[in-house]
Amino acid sequence: MDGNKKIAINTIIIYVRLLVVSIVSIVLSRVVLDALGASDYGLYNVVGGIVLLLNVLNSSMASTTYRYIAYELGKGNGGDTNKVFNTSILIHLGFALLIMLVGTPIGDWYIDTYLNVPNGNYSDAHFVFHLSILTAAVNTVIVPFQGLLVAFEEFRANATIEIVANLLKLIVIYLLIYSVSYRLQTYSIILFSYTLLSGAVYVVYSRIKHNEVVKWVFQKDKKLYREMLSFSGWTLVGATANVGKAQGSAIIINYFFGTLVNAAYAIAHQIETFVLMFARTIGSAAVPQTTKSFSAGNVSRSIELTSHISKYTFLLMVVACFPLLVEMDFLLDIWLKEVPQDASVFCKLILLGNLLGCLGEGFSNLINASGRIKAYQIVVHAVLLSGLPISFFLYKKGSSPNTILIVYCIISFVNSFVKLFMLRRVVSFNVLHFMKESHFRIFLVAVPLLFFYFMYSPGVTTLGHIEGIVLSELVTICSILVLGLGKSERNTLFAFVKKHVTGK
Repeated sequence: MDGNKKIAINTIIIYVRLLVVSIVSIVLSRVVLDALGASDYGLYNVVGGIVLLLNVLNSSMASTTYRYIAYELGKGNGGDTNKVFNTSILIHLGFALLIMLVGTPIGDWYIDTYLNVPNGNYSDAHFVFHLSILTAAVNTVIVPFQGLLVAFEEFRANATIEIVANLLKLIVIYLLIYSVSYRLQTYSIILFSYTLLSGAVYVVYSRIKHNEVVKWVFQKDKKLYREMLSFSGWTLVGATANVGKAQGSAIIINYFFGTLVNAAYAIAHQIETFVLMFARTIGSAAVPQTTKSFSAGNVSRSIELTSHISKYTFLLMVVACFPLLVEMDFLLDIWLKEVPQDASVFCKLILLGNLLGCLGEGFSNLINASGRIKAYQIVVHAVLLSGLPISFFLYKKGSSPNTILIVYCIISFVNSFVKLFMLRRVVSFNVLHFMKESHFRIFLVAVPLLFFYFMYSPGVTTLGHIEGIVLSELVTICSILVLGLGKSERNTLFAFVKKHVTGK
């Protein structure tokens, strides 16, 4: 199958998976917020967020695992995927143990010392935290199996597992959470059970489909251990910064404003998670081929893939985000029975920040493929983390709760150009040509959308709001077709649509 066609098919598969998972998550958020109440919902997010700060190892090692397996596959018969996989398994077992040994005392200390818990409900906070630690450990162990499917581009299997598991999670939570008294504990137990079930499916599938790769052979290659640990260590810098941005923001907001504002931020962060999953679909589908092409010596192919990801990611993301921006209040009222205060403003700002962040999307894929990640990780994510102390200082001066999101909108824009500069240091390419094809096209699309946003007046009836959503989507699509795509891209798109609609 042609490489670009395979990426397109994988992108569609990932989109279907994300669509189903996102719908389930949206429904689940409404159910859980209604069942737990705003205070307990905010408590779960801030306590569970502590675990994410320890669970960043998963993100770093996931990218490490599929990078090294894909790199071996790119070598052809000269690669040894079994060696890389078994090395990854041992590393992950060590990390899972580390999460439990180090995370438990740190989390207990934070809860007892600093956590702002209403009504002194510390027993629930500790219960949620300890179960979340176990969930993080299980997630860590199954990362190599997930990375294996990504490296082999088996996105269909990955999608099936996640869709079925999420539907089961929704059914179980809906049936149980309203029927018990200890709802917060029950919710935590269900999420832990979900992790165990989906993890077991990944393991069984990998053993059936890729038995030669996952077959256990103890590895003694110290050089490979050092290399993978070094790579994951620098990737960990990025994973820590990204999780630190989200969960560090939640902790700072809790410190100044309490769990009710945390609930508003949790809603905004959940919307951000959905949108980011969609935004990074193309990048996820292109990761294996970017790495394989690089390892096979076809660097120009890797650069070509990367140069398109930034623009296409923004265009796809703005299709999803712009109707949300213009009708956020209406959509939140439909989604949630009780909308937390400030949730609408939080959601709008967090979407804007992620749209600006798309300007540098896809760069890390090529950086990871090259293996030269140290400087990129340090510089880019130091800029990202600077938002936390800046926001803390502004809150001390009496700024409003949404200040931290305004700060991160500015940082996202600045960081997109920092990423471009850092990528240019690693791989030679024409920066001006890239900006002309990507950033300039994005700017052209943004102009009419900004005009529409500031001129738009929301309807007063449900039908009026729906018409506004449809109209904003039509304006977005027309702007993309006329201003965002070149002539050859439009012709390719129209030919694709014609073929699949008419069969000709």
